[in-house]
Amino acid sequence: MTTAPTPDAAPPPDAAPGTPATSADGEPPALEVTGLSRRFGGLFALRDVTLSVPAGARFGIIGPNGAGKTTLFNVLSGELRPTSGTIAMNGRNITRLSPPRRAALGLGRTFQITRLFTDLTVRENLTLAIGGLSRSKLQMLRPWRSYRSQQRRAGELAASFGLGDRLDLRPAELSHGELRELEVLLALAADPAVLLLDEPAAGLSPAERVDIQELITRLPASLTVVVIEHDMNVLREVVDELAVLHLGELVTQGATEQVQRDPAVREIYLGSGDAGSGGGAGGGSAGSSGAGAKRDADAEGAGEQ
Repeated sequence: MTTAPTPDAAPPPDAAPGTPATSADGEPPALEVTGLSRRFGGLFALRDVTLSVPAGARFGIIGPNGAGKTTLFNVLSGELRPTSGTIAMNGRNITRLSPPRRAALGLGRTFQITRLFTDLTVRENLTLAIGGLSRSKLQMLRPWRSYRSQQRRAGELAASFGLGDRLDLRPAELSHGELRELEVLLALAADPAVLLLDEPAAGLSPAERVDIQELITRLPASLTVVVIEHDMNVLREVVDELAVLHLGELVTQGATEQVQRDPAVREIYLGSGDAGSGGGAGGGSAGSSGAGAKRDADAEGAGEQ
């Protein structure tokens, strides 16, 4: 996170929400961010970030704590308004759209902290998520039997990803790994075109990390998946391309192996004294870089509260 040079920043552009974005080859990417900035008071959590995610890509975002990764997801999903810049999804400008409108257009997301209906079963959680696609979603006073098609779809979805025998359990009866898997399934229930996964392996045991890794690899090939993850051992198995954020700015974007060998990335994670040594930036955690990262985390946390 960096200090703003002036107290004022340019407002978001006035492009209409339906204005199509274009890429160099004429085909719109699934997700395109141009000149995106987000300021909290006198600090920039994001500064002039530009990146492009092709349709069907498996795309990872890494960076030290406080680099602006979750702030980027919050801006992409509409939880936060950008200070400047534009966001396009499948060629449509969504910069000014609300989170529900973005979800209706096919943008799904999970969060670092699991968000579930704790008093409902797995089946009921999934049924409600699937019902969110229906025009009658706000007609809540309906008998449970009228949701038969949604319940059937919920059972199929759970069975496809290993939770078929957990349908009648409540979240409190699930392991932490199963809770993370359920949250991904809730996002899938809305049939997204682009799915943002915010640290899906956070807090999981080694065995549970293998399970969530396998779940991500089995997602539909047509689905564009963008993942924030600190565990490079998980990330390198599920993404083909990486973007690196540091102090709110984009350092580089490219193929996973290429990014791991990038001298600037290695300096961020290993320090200038070790930047020339072998090993890259991906041996284990992608989430810490000493005292500098701690300062960044404190700054970003202060900004997002």
